[in-house]
Amino acid sequence: MTQCGSTRLRPPRLHPSRARPLACLTLAALALWPATGVVAQEPPSAIEYQVKAAFLYNFAKFVDWPPETFTRQDALFIVGVLGNDSFSDVLEQVIHGKTINGRAFDVRRLKGPEEAAGCQMVFVGVQETRLLPALLKAVRGTAVLTVGAAEAFTRQGGMMNFVVRDNRVQFEVNTDAAGRAGLSISSKLLQLATIVRDERRAEDTKSRRDR
Repeated sequence: MTQCGSTRLRPPRLHPSRARPLACLTLAALALWPATGVVAQEPPSAIEYQVKAAFLYNFAKFVDWPPETFTRQDALFIVGVLGNDSFSDVLEQVIHGKTINGRAFDVRRLKGPEEAAGCQMVFVGVQETRLLPALLKAVRGTAVLTVGAAEAFTRQGGMMNFVVRDNRVQFEVNTDAAGRAGLSISSKLLQLATIVRDERRAEDTKSRRDR
């Protein structure tokens, strides 16, 4: 039996319950992506998409949305993708048949930031990061988890961001942004993340320390 953290390459295995420790799930996902050099200069691989899609599924399992988010008991859990149709296809395959708290997933390809307010989670492709200000404006006052994969995404107000360190996919969490949206992120997830703060808040904190 392959143990948690094994380097054997294989498709993500996602368990529908929380019985399996999150750390094991995450380490198993991290082990899927071998060293590829400078990722930002290379086309994303299929396995990279699979790893990120597996992360999104686990993010959904360990984030609590406000009760008023779902107006009906049979409401879908909607994941919007802004840009990158190839990733949308992989995400649909990874989460096919899976549920979150009894809710089925629905992947939607967003034509623009204005469509994001109807989602519970939105992934922003690297090429669409320039639309982040418009996206944040569109989802202001709503409980939408924003996830990106570009430098400074979280420091500019996005909530979660994929980064590559030592040739492995890891993630950052902006707890300020999540708090404003009324989202509660499990401490188990935060323990595995790099915590960042809003640029303005970080500057204010530094200013107070320098006084």
